[in-house]
Amino acid sequence: MFVARRMQKNPVTMSPATSLYEAQEMMRARRILQIPVTSEDGRLVGILSDRDIRGTVLPVGMIPGFTAEEAEKFLKNTPVERVMTRKVITATLTDTLEDAIGLLLNYKINSLPVVDDENRVVGIISRTNVLEAFIEVTGMGVVSSRLDVVVPDKPGALAQLVGIISSFQVNITSVLTTGHLESGAMTNFLRIATLNVGPIRKAIEEAGFELLDPSKFLSR
Repeated sequence: MFVARRMQKNPVTMSPATSLYEAQEMMRARRILQIPVTSEDGRLVGILSDRDIRGTVLPVGMIPGFTAEEAEKFLKNTPVERVMTRKVITATLTDTLEDAIGLLLNYKINSLPVVDDENRVVGIISRTNVLEAFIEVTGMGVVSSRLDVVVPDKPGALAQLVGIISSFQVNITSVLTTGHLESGAMTNFLRIATLNVGPIRKAIEEAGFELLDPSKFLSR
């Protein structure tokens, strides 16, 4: 899945000359935590977060006698360009969601502006957008059940498992695969379109596959 599919299009942006007061009001009104800063032609030049604003006001606010009115005046007289982060971590339209997740995780940030080939902001993708995509991919939004099955890491093993489930005339709506704690095996997380999983679980175990028991992780 590509970032272009899950990003928020036409995101809120602001110019470098926008005051911190206006930026703060925009964040409150839109319930967002950061806004890309763009030039007149839409190219990304920075990003401002609510944390940046707080970090700017806090030291000034510690001055003895500094009033709320003075704080508001300070915000109105301070342009965004004096506070914004200029080195922005971005995603591109051709990035995958996995690419975006890696950036969000490695840089410990909440969202990524998405830019085109000319560095124009065309969208923004957040951690919430990624989680929504994960829910869609795993099929959590529909009536279904999940099976966690350990499968030997060899050709044909997963096909055998799929064949067992298919023999019950049940659709598999998603499959995720990851490494297993023991070498030579993979863990497969299958979501199937039925709530009647008892007979399927029994058939899988009779075929020699291991169904994961969450309680076993506590003893490892």
